[in-house]
Amino acid sequence: MSRHGETYDVIVIGNGPVGQMACAQLGQAGYKVAAFEKFPQLYGLSRAGHVDDEIVRTLQRIGAVDDFLEDAVAWKHYDMRSAAFGGELLLHLDWSTIGPHGWSSHWRFYQNELENAISRQVNATGMVTTRMGCEAIAISQDEEGVDVTLRDGGGEFTVRGRYLIGADGANSFVRQTLGIEEWAGREDVDQLVIDTRQKRELSFEFDNGQFADPTRPGCLFQLGKRHRRWEFTLLPGEKPEDFDEARVWELLKPWVTPDDVELLRRPVYRFRERIAHEWQRGRIFLAGDAAHRLWPFTGEGMCNGIRDVSALTWRLDLVMKQIAAPVLLESYMDDRKPNFTGWMDLSREIGAGCVITDPAIAEHRDAALRAALKDPSVAPPLTIPPGPTAFSRAEDPTAGGPGRQGRVRYNGKEGLFDDVVGRGWVLISRQEPELTPAQKAFLNEVGGFSVCVGAEGSGAEVEDLDGVFVKWLESTGCTSALVRPDLFVWGSAVNPADAGALVGEFEHAIRSGRSVGRTAVAA
Repeated sequence: MSRHGETYDVIVIGNGPVGQMACAQLGQAGYKVAAFEKFPQLYGLSRAGHVDDEIVRTLQRIGAVDDFLEDAVAWKHYDMRSAAFGGELLLHLDWSTIGPHGWSSHWRFYQNELENAISRQVNATGMVTTRMGCEAIAISQDEEGVDVTLRDGGGEFTVRGRYLIGADGANSFVRQTLGIEEWAGREDVDQLVIDTRQKRELSFEFDNGQFADPTRPGCLFQLGKRHRRWEFTLLPGEKPEDFDEARVWELLKPWVTPDDVELLRRPVYRFRERIAHEWQRGRIFLAGDAAHRLWPFTGEGMCNGIRDVSALTWRLDLVMKQIAAPVLLESYMDDRKPNFTGWMDLSREIGAGCVITDPAIAEHRDAALRAALKDPSVAPPLTIPPGPTAFSRAEDPTAGGPGRQGRVRYNGKEGLFDDVVGRGWVLISRQEPELTPAQKAFLNEVGGFSVCVGAEGSGAEVEDLDGVFVKWLESTGCTSALVRPDLFVWGSAVNPADAGALVGEFEHAIRSGRSVGRTAVAA
């Protein structure tokens, strides 16, 4: 039986964290959104287990961070040892610092808790319809919108949207329907992933790190406050079917028994690198694993999917409000792909050293790590993912860098900037920018604003309680920086007069939908 459905501003296919984040951001912006998921309920188990401070700030901006923090734990350090027990320390990273976005740099969490936190904010918008157990079976588009045919227990029905986001995972129906092919990179490592729920409090002398033992490489991590994960690299000649439940408990025996943890899942994954050749086809966009995949060693797979929709939703917002020309949407992939590729390269660089099973090659690696541990200057440079600059101020050395967040006092309230002052397009200055009334009005039109920051007690509009903003702007030699809604710098001004030119160029870029930025980014 065929049925005609509703019309929406945006249709989202896939209701994992990436799809949920798109729904939260669009729903909070006031758009009518529908999300469809072919499975009858949320997966309920963890795949992703790490986020950085940028993603925590993104959760903060949609109001989900308090729920997230109920289970998440800050990841204070990361070690690599030559063996799980009594192994030599080969690498130590101090992650106890606060990142540029005002949160601890690294966090461990259980994905089901994250999904529930985002889902609550999606539901709170009152603008999003979520349908589980609805599988997309056909997609078509014209100049004005996208039609999606879906199947549920009651038969087939069709919905229409102005735009569609395919956030439906590695086996994306949206990508396959559009016939978009993928670039394939390295794919030659199988990893057993064991997720458990703790029955009691657990702690180990060596915890939350990598054991690069060529006889059985692996790692162990917390997943929030109540779950733990072990991973083991399959050795040459081993097959996924070799690892039944008895074999899994044998691997876990040095740490835990069934009295300590409940076994939740034990899949074997093959590491894959994939990038779709197109992330946009007309009014249809790919995001998350539908657009790309990487090795897991930076813990940035889901993070990059959230970056995707954060970069896409503000573009859709401006285009649907008819403030920006539709061509603005064409900078989405150009912005995101170089950043993702950098994360993919970094994940491979780190991961390749963690899964070595040849003893001679492992000894060569260990010697290099020992030397770097004694003298960090001899460590080989790692890839630094570039920031997004396809839509930014041309030839601006600060473009694409991370915006900052610190504790501030504003209108008698103290807290993190986004909570106390606001979010959106933010022109933040340490000297009063010379803006015309029309330029201020344009910032307001795009959902932005301009504020001045100064040291505590300076009498500035926003008091910078820890000096985060003042030090940042001084370090760049700029008096103002314009930060995008997805937390990256669009451009900066070297003096108050240049701030007017900055906003003028920004308005021209938005109205025309075109902005040619740098290909490299300052830290």
